[in-house]
Amino acid sequence: MIEKFSELAKDLDPAVFWEYRAVLIPGLLYNFYVFFLTVGVAVGLGLFVAILRLSHHGVLRAVGGLYAEVCRNTPEYIALIWIYYVPPLLIGLAIGRNISFSPLLAAVIALGLSSSGYFTETFRAGILAVPKGHVEAARALGMSRLATMQRIVLPQAIRHMLPEAMNQFVSLFKGTTLVSLIAIPDLMYEVSLVTMDTDRALPLYTGAALIYFVLILAMTTLVRKVTDRMRKSPRMTG
Repeated sequence: MIEKFSELAKDLDPAVFWEYRAVLIPGLLYNFYVFFLTVGVAVGLGLFVAILRLSHHGVLRAVGGLYAEVCRNTPEYIALIWIYYVPPLLIGLAIGRNISFSPLLAAVIALGLSSSGYFTETFRAGILAVPKGHVEAARALGMSRLATMQRIVLPQAIRHMLPEAMNQFVSLFKGTTLVSLIAIPDLMYEVSLVTMDTDRALPLYTGAALIYFVLILAMTTLVRKVTDRMRKSPRMTG
């Protein structure tokens, strides 16, 4: 029994993970790199499609609704693989030459599309929470629709949607753990390479799991504190 515990302690030795920190830490930083690039795509597309969904034109509303449903209901795993392989193949057939997407480009597009469907609904809910009287007053003063959106609607909508948006950011960071599927050198990809070289899967994957757990726990704690503070704010309750 003692020998078994000794072997287990040896297998869980965190020094193995620390020994390869020069490789593994840059992998984790690559997760953040993918995350920040994807945030720009997801937020930009989400806002654009949310405006489509709020349009007075039925066709635009339908297109925005279809886009949001497709993006929200497509698993990120499927989106990554599909974007990496299928569009390059279709484009190559159309132009008569072989092309390929870089893994980074495919990951940013796939995760950006998947997350933008959720951001669409978050933006739409935030915009709808703005009192109609504020919009009507701005229009009565001669402000254009674009100026009304920029100066009146969005500043108020952001306060309403920020708590949910922050939760979406946490979910998006979780999604970056999948990018090793298409050979992006993130933390999990580097862990798999080191594991093949050392045959020490237990401490390496356990270390990676603990790192992600601590990071995501810190993010969710921050979101909870910001959300609680915003709910107690007079601007949110009044």
